[in-house]
Amino acid sequence: MLFIPLLILSIILYIIGKRVSSVLILFFFLFDGFQLIPEVLFDTHAGISKSVDFAFVYILVLFIYGFIRYDDFIPKNRISKLIAIYLFFIIICIGISLFYYHIGFVDILRTSRTYFLVLSYFVIRRLEKEVLIKLLKILFIVVLFQCCLFIIQAFTGIALLAGGENGWTGVITRFYNIPFMLYFFVFYAIFCNPYEGWLKLVTTIIPLITIFLPLHRSLMMAFVVCILIGIYIKIGGLKVIMKYPRVVLISIIPLLFIVAKTGESRTITDISNVLNGEFLEIDDDFVMDEDSTFMFRIVHLFERFMDVTGSKIETVFGAGYMTEDSEYTSNHFDYQIGLPDDITGNTIQLDTSDISWSNFIIRYGIIGTLIFLYFFFSITSIFHKNISTIGLPIFLYMILLFFDSFTSDLLYQNRMLIFPLLFYNLLPLNYEYKKNTNV
Repeated sequence: MLFIPLLILSIILYIIGKRVSSVLILFFFLFDGFQLIPEVLFDTHAGISKSVDFAFVYILVLFIYGFIRYDDFIPKNRISKLIAIYLFFIIICIGISLFYYHIGFVDILRTSRTYFLVLSYFVIRRLEKEVLIKLLKILFIVVLFQCCLFIIQAFTGIALLAGGENGWTGVITRFYNIPFMLYFFVFYAIFCNPYEGWLKLVTTIIPLITIFLPLHRSLMMAFVVCILIGIYIKIGGLKVIMKYPRVVLISIIPLLFIVAKTGESRTITDISNVLNGEFLEIDDDFVMDEDSTFMFRIVHLFERFMDVTGSKIETVFGAGYMTEDSEYTSNHFDYQIGLPDDITGNTIQLDTSDISWSNFIIRYGIIGTLIFLYFFFSITSIFHKNISTIGLPIFLYMILLFFDSFTSDLLYQNRMLIFPLLFYNLLPLNYEYKKNTNV
């Protein structure tokens, strides 16, 4: 019950026009209390059990309010059409889950509520550019604070951010609770930093250090590739290579180092096994050692892909919107590949944080996954065509999410789409944005 008053306050603040504070609270709910609050404190024992549930209620209430209050609440633009296509498919899947699979409505709601977070676009598009710019700066400061805590916990071994699972590497403590908003703001710090002088240098270095501290090889490699893409776009492509060959060479060295270290690891062996088709035979004796992380993800996806594509209805619409702990799941699924449940010890059947594509296949099916990819890359292309002050970091952020989808579920989490949806309306206002942020 602790955060219900804050939710009510955020809705009131939006209605009376105090929208910086209101949307800041929305981000607080979207990103697990900025990872400063233990998730258990968000449990109201009355249907709301996660911080993102508060965000869902916030968006739903204000969407209904805005739809009634404003005649032009839903604009006739490309974003609106893309959201309509995506949610139309989701609503069909809800109907199929309810009337064809006969899954309980409460389970369907618990599973599908996060898909409707894309409605946030219609709520936050009402924010004026000055409000967006101010909000952007505040969120940047929040991320810098999170990064400082993450750096401290990496070198002390003391978990300071929520979800502080770790593993000792010998030099630093490897934590996995990297700030979610860092995926965007690290590009913002590099290409759109609003500060000048030494403050700009410091606020660029801190996010850069943080993105490497989890020692996640695939993330580091994807990030470096995205930075090189950003430099290529920002400075002029081949011209910068010809003009500054030493700078380019120095920039590539971290990527080469990461590739070399990866080559020494089990990852290359796993890739080789996958290419040779060794994951095609899954039986009760199938065993992988703890280092076969890439192979694990591929086999996890393959097992679910083969199951879903065995049915025409599941191929198109997915296997349904049931929850992991439901009786329906126990009766209908028996996957062998997956992490063990912390409580029961049984294999987790449905959602996974290790790879986005298993989640997509189960929930969306093949056709639904293609619809989501069309939705995702259509938004990405909008920012690619508007590469400017805010367009470039958003574009790189979207590319990073896609690259990282093979080792995390962030692409599957619709809350990560809040940044392109939030700053879409800044695209035609680039001159004003630049002037007001001194970029």
